[in-house]
Amino acid sequence: MNVTIRPIKPEDKSVWIDMWTGKDGYIEFYRSSHLITDEITQTTFKRFFDQDEPVYSIVAVNNETNEIIGFANYLTHRNTWTIEDALYLNDLFVKPTTRLNGVGRKLIEYIYNEADRLNCKKCYWSTQFENHRAQLLYTKIGVKSGFLLYKRP
Repeated sequence: MNVTIRPIKPEDKSVWIDMWTGKDGYIEFYRSSHLITDEITQTTFKRFFDQDEPVYSIVAVNNETNEIIGFANYLTHRNTWTIEDALYLNDLFVKPTTRLNGVGRKLIEYIYNEADRLNCKKCYWSTQFENHRAQLLYTKIGVKSGFLLYKRP
C-alpha cells in the first residue's frame, strides 16, 4: 500500500476523533469507552499543537485515496536511566480495513526517526497481552523488554 506518514494537522481532527473514539476505533478496541470522556479527547488533540506539551501525533495517509487510515500518538518524558528523554509510543491504530499492508510498520519506523530527531535513546511501547496480531509486527520491528506492566487498581 502506498502510504505517506506525516504529522497531524488541525484539519485532521474529525477523522482522528472518529478513529480514536468511533465505531471500530482505537478506544473501542481496548474496551475503554467508559474511561475516555469528550474532555479527554479534546484536550489530547489540543496538546498535539501546543509547543509546551511533549505530546505528538502522526497520521498515515493512503496516497491513492488521500484518506487517513491510521495514527500514532507519542510523548517524550524524562528518564532516570538516561540523561536524554525517552519516547513512549502511547497509541498506535490502523483502520481494520487497511491492516496487514505495512501501515503499522511505517508508523513505527517514523516514530523511530522521531526518537532520533528528538535525541531519545529509549523508544518503547506496550500492548495488551492478548493483542497477538500487533505482536506479530512488534516482534519483527522491536524487542521485548522483559518487563511486565503493572498499574494501580
